[in-house]
Amino acid sequence: MKLLLVSPSHKFRKKLRAIKIPQLGLHILASLTPDDVDITVVDEEIREIDFSLDYDLVGISCMTATANRSYQLSGRFRKRGSKVVLGGIHPTILPQEAIQHADAVVIGEAEGCWADLVNDFRRGTLQKFYHVPEPDLSKVPFPRRDFRIDKAIFNCVGLLTTRGCPYACEFCSVTDFYGRKIRHRPVSMVVEDIKQSDSKTFLILDDNVAGHPEYSKELFEGLMPLGIRWVGQSSISLARDREMLKLCRLSGCAALFFGLESVSPSSLVGMKKALKSIEETEEAIKIIQDNGIAFHPSIILGFDTDTKAIFDDTLEFLGRTKLPTMALQVLTPYPGTRLYQRFKDQGRIISHDWSHYDHHTVVFQPKNMTPQELAEGHRYVQNEFYSFSSILRHIPYFLRVSPINLKRSLLFLLLNIAGKSVAKYIDTSLDWADNNEKWDSQKILPRDKVLKGSSLSPSPVSVFERA
Repeated sequence: MKLLLVSPSHKFRKKLRAIKIPQLGLHILASLTPDDVDITVVDEEIREIDFSLDYDLVGISCMTATANRSYQLSGRFRKRGSKVVLGGIHPTILPQEAIQHADAVVIGEAEGCWADLVNDFRRGTLQKFYHVPEPDLSKVPFPRRDFRIDKAIFNCVGLLTTRGCPYACEFCSVTDFYGRKIRHRPVSMVVEDIKQSDSKTFLILDDNVAGHPEYSKELFEGLMPLGIRWVGQSSISLARDREMLKLCRLSGCAALFFGLESVSPSSLVGMKKALKSIEETEEAIKIIQDNGIAFHPSIILGFDTDTKAIFDDTLEFLGRTKLPTMALQVLTPYPGTRLYQRFKDQGRIISHDWSHYDHHTVVFQPKNMTPQELAEGHRYVQNEFYSFSSILRHIPYFLRVSPINLKRSLLFLLLNIAGKSVAKYIDTSLDWADNNEKWDSQKILPRDKVLKGSSLSPSPVSVFERA
């Protein structure tokens, strides 16, 4: 049996190959696959699929932005006689859409049902839907590291420590996939995974490494003797727990990605963020930077409280805090989120072409400006922050926070180059907006209806659940 596991490319991400985010899920599935199966893992951001080869079963990991590409690949393989399984966040949220393009769909995390799915395929009894809610992370095996392909300039190994998020941000789909309860991987397993790898640089793929203080402190203490460097993602409330922040630094943390989301006080209050004032946020940034951890913020433009003043306000905030890098996005109403439903109810969704759901394309009608004004403002802020003169101004502050280190300096440089490149691909024309004319949402059933076996399915729905 020949198995192909694919992470599809996206038109935007493919342009930014210098920094590679590890694809951990497919490598875990490879570990769960029987030893007698011939496995190929392809990340399209790194290398192309060899279509001259034949595969019996193809598994495709699908996000909303890569849904179109996933469906295209699925159709191509199915025409060649392969059976195709779609999984990931987008098929989980819209399984009835996904099954129109595949032989089977995995709803939610795949680890709990993958072995059964492969066995069903071999017996010729492949089901349409597979779903095992929230697998026990202590039973999830180490990923197959032998499929790793180091073609990016800056590459690191992905680590799994927790899944789930207790928050319920209106614009975020994480809880729809992983749930709101934080599940932990035993620290001893994380340490052993690190020891078995051949790397000293890691990316912890959790949504919030500080989400459960007791576990986080145990984890950081477990990492200290290993002499590794790692980056991850955290809530800014980490600054309030000085003990945890110190342990985080001593464990080898080089940089953290923080979801600031907005520099607008009214937006922060509306999102019920831990720090509700800009002054608190600026103080937290200083505390984290003073502890030797580089602060990489994510900022979103386009909230309902945002006016056109938000663009200059954002640049002023970034200049005041002297942050050397940032990730700028436009608000994206992902299917399954409360934001998507609200915008849909208000008639504000202007495109259902999933390839546009990429954080950088405006797919909705903003409240206080036109879609084009939001797109142009996004490009303006991106261009200004990552202009050559601004990048030069970033260097001294970065070096003050992060002493000379070749790898960290390279990461800083690459983030700035990538940030400058982003503006080239921001589409401000909006010529593709479909204004809902071709969209019939009643034909695309959400996950909860599929799991109940809705009679609107094109054929009887078989939801396969195993405890």
